[in-house]
Amino acid sequence: MDVNTIYEIAAEEGFANVAVINTEDLEFVSAFRTLCEENDCGNYGKNYGCPPLCGTAEEMKDRVMKYRKAVVFQSRTKAADIMDPVLTKPIKKNHIRMTRHCIKRMEETGMAMDGFSIMCGPCDFCAVCAVLEGKPCAHEDMRSSCLSAYCINASALAEHCHMEMEWGGNIATFFSMYVFDKR
Repeated sequence: MDVNTIYEIAAEEGFANVAVINTEDLEFVSAFRTLCEENDCGNYGKNYGCPPLCGTAEEMKDRVMKYRKAVVFQSRTKAADIMDPVLTKPIKKNHIRMTRHCIKRMEETGMAMDGFSIMCGPCDFCAVCAVLEGKPCAHEDMRSSCLSAYCINASALAEHCHMEMEWGGNIATFFSMYVFDKR
């Protein structure tokens, strides 16, 4: 993958920051899985991209570590209250849309897209997840899971990538990734 083209496309798509890192630099914290189990988003067991359906913490880490590199995308958007999901949900959806569009554009430039995406929220590729109807995933190749499902430490990720991360205030900061370069 041409790193300069990645940076150009990400800037054009509106990302605040982008970085290409080695997957060995990711910090996995299996205790983060409890964030999913608390089910604040309401998707635990109701979305193929979410725990427990997406795999164990160890399986998710193993999936990432089959690849050498990751493109990290960051968006930073003003919001009146970043703790209010009514205000941040549309911002998160826009970040996911930007990520998908960026990946599609990278592919259109001829880059070998042999990896997968990790998003900032639950998989929303389908309007209604097939698991709710007792059916298999209709788009396994497009399904994504969030950083929490992978147990990736977003704070450590931000620090490693030299990106700001705020837990309060009025800036909603979201991260997503595209993992590539299979071992």
